[in-house]
Amino acid sequence: MVPSLSFIATTNAVRYVGAHPVFADVDPISGNVDRHTVRAALTGRTRAVIVVDQGGVPVDLDGVRSVTDPLGVVVIEDAACAAGSTYRGRPVGAGAEIATWSFHPRKLLTTGEGGMITTTRLPWAVRAKHLREHAMSVSAADRHASVLPPAESYDEVGFNFRMTDLQAAVGLVQLGRLGEIVARRRAIAARYHAAIAPIPGLRAVVDPEFGTSNFQSFWVEVSEEYPIDRDDLLEALAAAGISARRGIMAAHRQAPYRDLTPQAGLPATERLTDRTLILPVFHQLTDADQDRVIAVLHSPDGALR
Repeated sequence: MVPSLSFIATTNAVRYVGAHPVFADVDPISGNVDRHTVRAALTGRTRAVIVVDQGGVPVDLDGVRSVTDPLGVVVIEDAACAAGSTYRGRPVGAGAEIATWSFHPRKLLTTGEGGMITTTRLPWAVRAKHLREHAMSVSAADRHASVLPPAESYDEVGFNFRMTDLQAAVGLVQLGRLGEIVARRRAIAARYHAAIAPIPGLRAVVDPEFGTSNFQSFWVEVSEEYPIDRDDLLEALAAAGISARRGIMAAHRQAPYRDLTPQAGLPATERLTDRTLILPVFHQLTDADQDRVIAVLHSPDGALR
């Protein structure tokens, strides 16, 4: 089971291993699956549930696991966007049996590309390390450190999923700055929150009661009360020289997965996909630049004239 409201890679991962993705809807406020949407999508054949900390907003992992753990269903936390976010006072991913991370250039913690798996299960960690180096019986590090390296063998088909030392060095420096990066993004988000709160028809993403977001993405929902719709607001921002993005995609609308749309539909997913946009947030964003964005949000018609 996966949320449709996520970058398509989340669903593709299910297909890569020959499994059948079943889409769950999301909570309309957080944009994340929760125990209710997961319970509604469970079937007798469910073996794993992928949850996503969408845009850096922490998912209620304990709530989901209260449903899945009694059934023996493994929860995989897609924390690709969530480095630096917290859940119940701990770093996101700390309570997951297995979590996946992205170091894509858009992420707060980046190595240029690539990612990482963390797990609380030692056998899974050993197997992941085995598979990442072509399922080699002796690691490349051990072979290169030996004067007379032992002969390696390959007991199954593996992959070339190793990170380079150069990327790791970049990532370690980034990790040392993560607290500073998150603090800066949260300061920008706080200014947006204060400015957007009095605008009828706009709702900004906020921290859930059980955690804090790194605001990897700062999204805003545009409702009927607002003078123009989401796409017109994107045009107004662009007319003012401001680059914004449409909200998170819905995988079930894409060609490989259209036939998997649940009979009951995914109303919250489609609402958020159709009505949200992502505002600029980056470390060097000045107050003056942010004020330009806020001015358009307050008077979108002026930017379109």
